[in-house]
Amino acid sequence: MALGEDDILSVPFKYFVFCIGGLPSSALLICVLLSLFLHFDQATSTHCEVANWLPSISAAVSTYTPEKYIWRILIGLHIGPRLVVAVAFRNFLMSSPLRPYIGSKQFKFLCNIACGLNLLENFFLLALTSISSSEDHSLHAKCFGGFAISSIIYMILSTWLFSESGRRRATNLGERSYEYKILGASIFVVCFFLGGYLYWRHNTYCEPGIYTLFALVEYSAVLSNIFFHCTLYYDFHGKNIALTSSFGSSHYNLLPTQIEKDT
Repeated sequence: MALGEDDILSVPFKYFVFCIGGLPSSALLICVLLSLFLHFDQATSTHCEVANWLPSISAAVSTYTPEKYIWRILIGLHIGPRLVVAVAFRNFLMSSPLRPYIGSKQFKFLCNIACGLNLLENFFLLALTSISSSEDHSLHAKCFGGFAISSIIYMILSTWLFSESGRRRATNLGERSYEYKILGASIFVVCFFLGGYLYWRHNTYCEPGIYTLFALVEYSAVLSNIFFHCTLYYDFHGKNIALTSSFGSSHYNLLPTQIEKDT
């Protein structure tokens, strides 16, 4: 798309979605496969030495070389687009012409809360990437808890705000995005509680194969989280994120808040 008169940079939104979806998915797949082929015995070992055939995410992405470096690089690259998207989605909701005018201040406040939770989710993800369970198990576990809780609250709140803003009923794509958001959030919540149960059962009873099921649930939770965030493809379908200059002055607005229709 050609740049507008005041545009410094204009990027199709779909490329941001490719980054926030493709980079972490690729990182997870590559790290799990490398762990299975290069470090199978170590990555699948358990404290009670029962049969296990898949590494947990922590074992696959943060313990062995080169997996931990691949994970850190790809997740680090995807954080930038995630931060841009967090701000853009907040503005997308707040600028909806169909948003409620009764209680508009509360609606905008909740949009800011949702944006903050999204940023907090990214902070915990970055901390999980930087601090492995082998380096500091307690801190790693706390970061995981923070990531999961902020993710769940953000998914529920942002889905509700998406519906309340009127964006859901504005187009067929809006309705599809809403349904996919519900699906992604539901799978993530189920995986969170099911994973907790399987982890408890493994540590309590040390049954063969239970940790493998736990690993599968972990993978599903991560992929459902990615799927949820990729619903932004429908929200910003055919649009661009533009970096624009402020009219009439030399000051530049560096927040990527201008959403353009792709023509």
